[in-house]
Amino acid sequence: MGPVAPSDDERTEVRVEVDGRTLTLVNLEKVMYPQTGTTKAEVLHYYAQVAPVLLPHLADRAVTRIRWPHGTGDQKFFEKNAPAGTPSWVRTVEVPTTGSRTASKGAGTLRFPIIDSVATLTWLANLAALELHVHQWTVDSKDRPVNPNRVVIDLDPGEPAGLMECAQAALLVRDRLADEGLSCAP
Repeated sequence: MGPVAPSDDERTEVRVEVDGRTLTLVNLEKVMYPQTGTTKAEVLHYYAQVAPVLLPHLADRAVTRIRWPHGTGDQKFFEKNAPAGTPSWVRTVEVPTTGSRTASKGAGTLRFPIIDSVATLTWLANLAALELHVHQWTVDSKDRPVNPNRVVIDLDPGEPAGLMECAQAALLVRDRLADEGLSCAP
């Protein structure tokens, strides 16, 4: 029998300090990846370990998230706006938009978080934001969007292509971009 997640009335809390911010982490024993048994505590630890490499890729970019509140074996949801209760120290950017469900009559704004610290990364991981998707544009020092400065080529495995075929396609993409004088990174 696998690990059993606590019920809402058994919610656990731990207060930690990250980057000088006090965060309350909850349900650290919750299994987020059932196939491996990986817990929320392990996800938080992983994010903290990769933060020095990850944060430069997130710098000054609005981030959308896919959240899995009960782990990847259950339902997920896509989130653009900074959620209710976002701490005041989390940097956000308001971006005009059209056609958003949050906007009336087809125009409005979205308020995206920006992950610029281990504290913000930890806060989002605690919310079970297991997928982080940044925009290809950045924001300037006044949090105004700036033109895109990169391209992402997303090669996801799926029938009939497996991971090996995606890796081979990535090498072809790399070579083609190099022919144009462009560098890339996985």
